[in-house]
Amino acid sequence: MPKIFVKILLVIIPFISFSQEVEIKHLSTTINTIGAELNFVQINKNTALYTSSTLEEGKYQSLIFKTELKNEEWIKGKYYHLGKSYAYGNISYPGENYYFYFNIIDELGNSKIAFRDPEESVTKFLNNKINLANSTNTQPHMVKYNNKSILYFVSERKSGFGGSDIWFCVIDKFGNYGEPINAGERINTKYNEITPFYNVWSGELFFSSDREEKENGIDIYKSSGSLNLWNMPKKVEELNSKEDDLYLSFYDEYSGYFSSNRSPSIYEDKENCCNDVFSFKYPKKDSIILTFIDTIKKHLPIKLYFHNDEPDPRTLEISTDKTYKESYLSYYILKNKYLKINPSKQIEDFFEKTLKGNYNKLNLTLNYVLETLEKGNMVELHIKGFASPLYKKQYNTNLSKRRISSFMNLINS
Repeated sequence: MPKIFVKILLVIIPFISFSQEVEIKHLSTTINTIGAELNFVQINKNTALYTSSTLEEGKYQSLIFKTELKNEEWIKGKYYHLGKSYAYGNISYPGENYYFYFNIIDELGNSKIAFRDPEESVTKFLNNKINLANSTNTQPHMVKYNNKSILYFVSERKSGFGGSDIWFCVIDKFGNYGEPINAGERINTKYNEITPFYNVWSGELFFSSDREEKENGIDIYKSSGSLNLWNMPKKVEELNSKEDDLYLSFYDEYSGYFSSNRSPSIYEDKENCCNDVFSFKYPKKDSIILTFIDTIKKHLPIKLYFHNDEPDPRTLEISTDKTYKESYLSYYILKNKYLKINPSKQIEDFFEKTLKGNYNKLNLTLNYVLETLEKGNMVELHIKGFASPLYKKQYNTNLSKRRISSFMNLINS
């Protein structure tokens, strides 16, 4: 069959209006105190762990507390006993069937990462490659995604980019910890990168840094990627303030917690001295839109076919009064003519499966689009027009525009 038709490609992309107007709340005084509250991690519907730090005899002492949700409020935390070391903090609780990780600091200020089996009461330290001698090793965050178990942590060691860097190691199926690897130059800088949290729902690493505009404090950043292959980080503007913002964690796809010394954080003598815990909640994506995507994605992309030089042959006009429906019908009625010339399955399949099939898919899709618009949602259409190279470039360009025009006429009819 000679190439007597050209095509228009229709790609329909739903535009999801996902507002960044996040709801931020300051947790009550059952959690926040005149000390510093950090690293609030919700581990199930009604339980959370967090770190509280106070100044004792000129030194900061940190302890881990456990709290429960009662009547939609977190009650006063109870001390979560992990041993007799000077300070504990920075807990990572990946799930009931995994070790949980935390940070231990002795009286000399040495900082190491430890772990426990949830069913045992024995604290063990990670190996000396992670807890490198003469370096700070802290803020563990263990996550499992893409069938990999990854431990992120923060370390200030000579082989980094300067300041505190984010590192990671892969944990194999036998529980062995691989070599620590720097998260790379897109994450780490000569400044301080701290408090990593990998969001498994979005595939993004969240962390905090004082890399830019240090007078505005520590900001929360995010970067998509994995391991040490990341895109350039972006500030999470809707969560940041002029003060310090850090220790972000997600409980589910839309909500979580972070720490900040912004107002109204609680203080004794000096305002903005100490971090408090804040919750955040993003608005949920429109479930109607998601249903719409699932319904029509099997139809896309849609290819619409025209007879040679249609609509409106032998003209340089860039628009037409015809609709695509008219062009389709005038093309489809030529089926028997082409079958007489070449009675083949290829011709039959083109008219029934390709030409008619795409036209039917178009009508189904446009019906879903109309239903979605009537519900107040937005849809973005991407349209491309094509013309076979039988004429000069300008003629073909104008022909493609007429074909797009006929499609737009169909939508508006």
